Amino acid sequence: MALADGRVEVVRLSDEPLEMPRIAYDRHNGSAYRYVYSVGARDRRGDDFVTRLVRLDVVTGTTRIWSEPGRYPGEPVCVPLPDRARNEGSESNEDAGVVLSLGLDSTNQSSFLLVLDAATFGELARAEVPHPVPFDFHGLFLRDA
Repeated sequence: MALADGRVEVVRLSDEPLEMPRIAYDRHNGSAYRYVYSVGARDRRGDDFVTRLVRLDVVTGTTRIWSEPGRYPGEPVCVPLPDRARNEGSESNEDAGVVLSLGLDSTNQSSFLLVLDAATFGELARAEVPHPVPFDFHGLFLRDA
């Protein structure tokens, strides 16, 4: 947070280790936001690979986690509901949509696209791929115009 005198205040938002954080950029880029979606690791020292997806509420500090043994998720991407549907979503509508993540299933040596509800972080769908898809550090979603 930038203060009037030019100083910066650092505030720890969570004890959960987070990497590649994403927000609902379409409505909150450059403005206040409440939710951050990120990859994280079980080992808080950082000695293991990303093993989970994390939803952080920066106001309350609470987290919701998706994790499965032998599954390694990639960077989450927020996909908002279309404008017409947002008005009926959650109270803030910031988390009205889904979170997508391309993951690796190490047990079956395959990949999957995971679809989580952005508000509850519950799994809505999964599309299995019969082979591994190489990891990429950044995800992207383009809405069909």
